[in-house]
Amino acid sequence: MKKLLPLLTLTLLSSAAAKTDVTFMYGLGGELGKAIESMIKQFNAAQNDVTVRGEFANDYEGVVQKALAGIAAGQPSADILQLEVSYVPRIAASGALLNLKTMPGFQKSFDSFWPVFKTQVTRDDGNVYSMPWNNSNPVLYYNPELLKKAGMTTPPRTYPQLRAAAKKIKDATGVAAIALPSFPWVLEGAIWSNGGEVVDNGKLLLDQPAAKEVITDWAGFFRDGSAVLQTPNTTADFAAGKVAMFMASVASRPGLNASVPFKFGTAPLPYYKKPVVPVGGATLAISKGVSKERQDAAWKFITWLAQPEQQFTWIKMANYVPITRTTSRLPAYQAYVKSVPGLEIGGQQLPYARPRPTTAGYVQGTQEIIKALDKIFLQSAPIDATLGDLVQRTQPLFKDTK
Repeated sequence: MKKLLPLLTLTLLSSAAAKTDVTFMYGLGGELGKAIESMIKQFNAAQNDVTVRGEFANDYEGVVQKALAGIAAGQPSADILQLEVSYVPRIAASGALLNLKTMPGFQKSFDSFWPVFKTQVTRDDGNVYSMPWNNSNPVLYYNPELLKKAGMTTPPRTYPQLRAAAKKIKDATGVAAIALPSFPWVLEGAIWSNGGEVVDNGKLLLDQPAAKEVITDWAGFFRDGSAVLQTPNTTADFAAGKVAMFMASVASRPGLNASVPFKFGTAPLPYYKKPVVPVGGATLAISKGVSKERQDAAWKFITWLAQPEQQFTWIKMANYVPITRTTSRLPAYQAYVKSVPGLEIGGQQLPYARPRPTTAGYVQGTQEIIKALDKIFLQSAPIDATLGDLVQRTQPLFKDTK
């Protein structure tokens, strides 16, 4: 028996040493951060050869900054990176991300995704450097009581209806009818729905007729006093009854459930000529500079998260949209989204969804777009001149775009 003990100890130590530890750097906090940690815990409990350790980077920008710092130092900051979709080309261009098409079982996993997400992660060179995970689209959240005071029983479906409703709500309640964002995510969908494009042929197109028409319409909300600018305080203002409507991600629901004291409503994203919604959220990438053993372990975690059962568990906590059609067809998922009015809207919008522009020029120019829209919305700056100047100033950012 004494001879067996050292052998048993050696076996246990060998087994423990065989376990691969990987780090997962993510950028979501609050209720969504808790959901991420819960998924990590569930994965770890089901494995005997891989352990994932979560590392919160404060926000998506924090993930990018730490990733860039790691690239500069020649040492990857984490094995797995949660990258907001628009940041992927920038990190991939540095050569720091693994081409996931080289991983075993890639095609089978990739083929299960909704087409919009496959398009979203496929780069111009045909390679795939990140996989869909926490993907979303925007919806309209509203306060039914404030709409009721304005004589409305249903939320507006189109932007012209929204404009008319906003005036009624402002007049009837005295509060801001809607908070509109200058961050261009929702604006992208509005422009597409009006038949325009945001970026094409190596140029920002916000000064073109279809886009200008949308921006002019949005500016009208501010100029007639029915809108305020969407800010980090908008959720608190919505909860306090200071704003009647705002447009935000489907994944905002857990935070709203935790902070809004009334039963809020959810409606599809408004449109102009036809429904079009932008998809956003983040994808999961693997650092190229880590060992093959850790790459394989990271890939195991990523593909585990994409499985329908895990997707459904994640959706129940975070309310993101299903990334695979298989998940959308799960009887349990279908029953769940029918259990709460409005919960099914994100998934219903996927057939007419489009990926956000991810060209380097657009990503780099986003802050300039925000500044220009702020001037138009808040300072009543001349629309033609402001948009013309914006396009001219940002053109050098698109010099390498075909």
